[in-house]
Amino acid sequence: MVSLGASEELGHRENLIPAFGRGIYYRSQWTQREFHDCAANFCADLDSAIRKLRDRPELFVLPAADQATILGLAHYLKRHRRRKPPVVLLWLMMAPHYKKSIHDPSIGPHLAEYNEAFHALRKAVADDSRLHVCCETNAMARAYEPHVGLKIETVIVHKLIQQPRNRRVRQPGEPINIVCAGNANAAKGYFLLPETIHRLNRKRGDLRFLIHGTVEKTDYPQGRQILLRLSSLSPNVTVRTDVLSTDDYLAWLTQADLILLPYDPYIYKTRGSGICSEAAKLGIPVVATKDCDFAKDAIEERRMVGIEAFNAESVASAVLIAVDRLEEMTACAADYAARHSVDEHFARLLSAAAAATERRTSWFDRMLGW
Repeated sequence: MVSLGASEELGHRENLIPAFGRGIYYRSQWTQREFHDCAANFCADLDSAIRKLRDRPELFVLPAADQATILGLAHYLKRHRRRKPPVVLLWLMMAPHYKKSIHDPSIGPHLAEYNEAFHALRKAVADDSRLHVCCETNAMARAYEPHVGLKIETVIVHKLIQQPRNRRVRQPGEPINIVCAGNANAAKGYFLLPETIHRLNRKRGDLRFLIHGTVEKTDYPQGRQILLRLSSLSPNVTVRTDVLSTDDYLAWLTQADLILLPYDPYIYKTRGSGICSEAAKLGIPVVATKDCDFAKDAIEERRMVGIEAFNAESVASAVLIAVDRLEEMTACAADYAARHSVDEHFARLLSAAAAATERRTSWFDRMLGW
């Protein structure tokens, strides 16, 4: 099942049922009533979609769960009780309020929503061994555990990358490619890029900036104007705003000498970065904000340079350091990718969830590359 906003081509290719009308950035009032309304809507969407199936699912996978979807799933399972409950595998990807840090004192009521949602889900499933809860960073897992009541595993969700890329070899005189990709939401620092690029172009003449940012259905309407400004900023800047297919996304990343992630550390202190994870598997060095939890190991392993502060001057300084160390960083990134080409933790988790249903599906085979 997939969002109602997903493309028809994706739905046909993957045999998906359009079901859900709300995306990540759907809440605006942050009230208890809105929380319960969103949970009821998710339950209704799920119920309607499952009625189109031949039988009831044995496994529910929520790759980007929040308090409302968890409560909505609990309502559905309570409404449709079975002798043997399904297996639930879910990831908590964001803070309870997507515009705030998980450590912000003002989000206490939204953490309480997680208490309520998981209490209802555990009661509906009635067997904690059939619940697998994950986060992408240790910091977020530890922050959520008191409100979930279960052990949270740290497991990163990867796209279908089976092996590191072939090392990119620049020809004499070819510029250094600095790549951005993803949703141009407020916390990803796209607004810093015009001044950052201006500063870097004054220092060096051998850089090329490849900026991708989707602007639809984000929390940042200004992103469209920023990307439009970037597209006319300089001849060495290329901008794309379309939604990339998996193949196009990997091709976009693979052309990078450096991937740039100037993320807001207030929001991303505990959140993971899918693009950083893909870079690690591909063997591409990264520049990212040093106070983000996902950056710590990579900085210590010298395959990432940390941005000291969330401003254009610091971003430009970090890029200049990375460019000067590019050969060393690229070697460290390639070595890491070669040693971690198979994500055994992710594979074990998926296999365990599939085994608990006593029936492995073709979806799992594709996920694991079998």
